[in-house]
Amino acid sequence: MDQPISVPESLPSCPADDLSAASKALSRHGFVILTDAVPEDVAADLAERVLAAPQRAPGVAGYEFVVALLNTDQKFLQLAMHPTVLALARQVLAGRAEPALNAFAWPVEDQVRLGTVDGLVAHPGSALGAWHMDSPMGQLSPERPLPDFPIIVNAIWMLTPFREETGATRLVPGSQDRRALPPPVCDALPDQCICSGQPGSVLVLPNTIWHAAGANRSPLPRVAVACNYQPWWVGRLTMDMYPIEREVWERLPADAQALTRHQLSWDTDFRGILEDADAGDK
Repeated sequence: MDQPISVPESLPSCPADDLSAASKALSRHGFVILTDAVPEDVAADLAERVLAAPQRAPGVAGYEFVVALLNTDQKFLQLAMHPTVLALARQVLAGRAEPALNAFAWPVEDQVRLGTVDGLVAHPGSALGAWHMDSPMGQLSPERPLPDFPIIVNAIWMLTPFREETGATRLVPGSQDRRALPPPVCDALPDQCICSGQPGSVLVLPNTIWHAAGANRSPLPRVAVACNYQPWWVGRLTMDMYPIEREVWERLPADAQALTRHQLSWDTDFRGILEDADAGDK
């Protein structure tokens, strides 16, 4: 039986039901790990559902993105709609709540939207991922400093054990203040940390943080789900973002429809590489 995984004391973490502590940690450190956000048996079930989902996009050697999970399984809504994660996304991304003489206020209920819900699978033997910041930071002009505010909040759900040997996410604390892209390398950086955690934990990080996938040296796949949130003024950010299908959207609860309605009008003329895989092929 696996030994429990504790979050290193150097990493900011708190129970997922403690919004006050999570909010303070996110403000102070730029990221936070929420523990026990879903039970471990739920995480295990969702991991199996990720591995069985059909649409894949290839990453670095041994790494796959399993895209548009809500189109095949609404069980993933419990991750995307987690109340603490949503509250943190709103804390980071929301705009003004009241109009001013020279500025209107966008409706508060529509200020934060759900971008994508994708699986992240590091198969045994997967390579280190490249250091990056989530879109659109890497696509902005390198001639200018990057924005000093986040444009995306990513929630990386740990559905299987996250350890260094399984390919846990690596990040650089304090990198949100550098306003520059990380070096274009995969190797370890001197100030990196490993985001270890039990299945059912979730790492919440805005797209101002440098991060990268680890290499999976274990015999089992490391499975995660990434739910990313965006402000109302951002559209489809990359060619690998795929919208929710209308017939699926029509079956969603009202609060989930409100978070995803914008996807119905996404322009998908530019598309990434997708592979259809039968369950069990990977």
